[in-house]
Order: sequence, then C-alpha cells, then structure tokens
Amino acid sequence: MFFRFPDESMKNEDKVYIIDKKFADVNGDGRVETLMITGKKPYGENGFIENMALVVRNKKTGLNIKVKPKENSGYDPKLFIGKFDEKSSIPFVFLSIDSGGSGRYYFDYIYSFKNNVTNLVFDYDKFNDENVYDVEYENFYKVGVKSQNKNLKGVIDLKSIRDKEYLSKIYNKDGTLKEPEAAGVLSLSNLSPLSINGFGIFDLLAGQRIIGLYNSDTLGYVESILRWDKDKFMTIAVRLVVSM
Repeated sequence: MFFRFPDESMKNEDKVYIIDKKFADVNGDGRVETLMITGKKPYGENGFIENMALVVRNKKTGLNIKVKPKENSGYDPKLFIGKFDEKSSIPFVFLSIDSGGSGRYYFDYIYSFKNNVTNLVFDYDKFNDENVYDVEYENFYKVGVKSQNKNLKGVIDLKSIRDKEYLSKIYNKDGTLKEPEAAGVLSLSNLSPLSINGFGIFDLLAGQRIIGLYNSDTLGYVESILRWDKDKFMTIAVRLVVSM
C-alpha cells in the first residue's frame, strides 16, 4: 500500500530540526556542553524523524562532535544524561529512539565523550545478540524459558494467566500437548536508567517481551539489570516477570 503526501509537506524534507536538548559537562573539562538531537521531518509534524544525529557542542572551546547512530530514523527520540560509572564524575549520554513498529522496539545507544573521544558503550544490537532465549510450551500447562547463556531458567504457569478456551487450543484434556508449540523472547523492548542506591549512580533495567501463540499474546517479560563494571555493562541480575 502506498500513500501520497501533499506537495506542501515536502518543504520540510531539507530542514534540520532540534528535537531534544540537554546541558552537561560530558567530556570532563569542567565546561558545560550543549547536547542536541537533530533530524529531518520529511512528512511534516506526523512524528516520523529521519537522518538523526547526536551533536555535542561548546561555543567557548569550539568543540563540535557529531555522532550519527546506526539506526537514525524513527519516532520520539530522547536524551538522558546520567552517571553510570561510580568511579568517574563524567556522565554518559543515553539516546533512545522509538522504532514505531508494532513490536514497540527501541534503538538504544549509550555514549561516553570522556576527553572528547566518542565511545559507544551500549548498543541494543549487541545486547540482543548476547541475550537469546529458548521458549517452548510444555506438558501440563507450562511454558519453559531458558537463556542460551545459562543465566536464566524459569517456568510460566499458563493456568494462572490464561482461560480454558486458550488452553484447549494447545492441550489435550489430560494436560499433554496436542502438538509441539514454540514461543519466544523478543528483542530489547525497554531500556531504562535505574537508581538502586539513591546516590545518583545509575544501572540499566532492560526488558524483553515473551510472546506465545502470536505477537500480541504477551506471556511475560525477561528483565535484566546491567551495571557498569570497568569498561562495559555487565548483567548482575535476571528475572522472569509474568503478565497477570
């Protein structure tokens, strides 16, 4: 299906907009930088933004850093600036972009600009590659969830979250499966700063949706807590959260 946008909307395609703006010292030189998300709105104010970039600028020093993330089109981009390394006073810059798809995926990137060197310290794609799960329906109204990296093994009790009509499609009257059924854990759908100790140092809370027979059949979530350790984010806890 194709849509034709009014010709007047095309006037916006070459304009560069400032979508979000924050102020912080992100390189450690003691001076405050201006951080901006810039992008183009090819279809006017419908929310879709393309050709996004993260710009770090300081007029006093002449510093001007521009980063274009790998995925730079989507909706509602946001900046968060916070301290994740308890041994450093220099904050990281967290850029999140809504993909706009039905799965509610986000393109999440976290950058360090210490000493004016751009370093990508979190990439949602790398997280997805490292956090893969095997999920399948089991006899007696259970769904087993097991991570391939062996940091989580759990079971969802379907009788506590699904009605008889749903269960009758999958199970015989004796509780055995009519046929093998696979479920799944999707890619990263939520990444949020998390302050556990209240001292201004943040961890990350990562969520991945567990689906059953179809995409909207949400059975629960896998939630991981990530903490900065020396030079990367490490998983310190993983839990299975069931949708009730």
